[in-house]
Amino acid sequence: MAVGNTPKFEIEGRRRQLANLLARSRTEVECAQELGVSQATISTDIKALKEQSQQFIFDIAKSDLAFFYKQELESIQAAKRVAWDVCDNSHSSTKERLVAAKVIISASEASIKLLSEGPAILSLKALEQKVDELEVIRQ
Repeated sequence: MAVGNTPKFEIEGRRRQLANLLARSRTEVECAQELGVSQATISTDIKALKEQSQQFIFDIAKSDLAFFYKQELESIQAAKRVAWDVCDNSHSSTKERLVAAKVIISASEASIKLLSEGPAILSLKALEQKVDELEVIRQ
């Protein structure tokens, strides 16, 4: 059981509904009315949702984000190679070549965007190492 006599799954369901209402710009009072709970409960739920969000970001920072980052860059490169093959194929129609050229441009833009975000990825990895060190110290 969770808080009071409310089962954990009911609290989680209410918090999912609350997150949806908040995303739709509802006030705490409106959320409380719509969900049939007190505003204090809504405030507690919002605090819990914020903590979950922070934990989510922490987990991403600790995960293999750099690996997935590299995988995405490689996927973009693979798409560009296929598009270049279409452009270089003498049997491709003009329309196919134009579509392939658009893919090449879009893929190049996506690569540049990811590469420009690379320093942030490195910062996350450094943060992960610091968090690991803190966890060792805390234990």
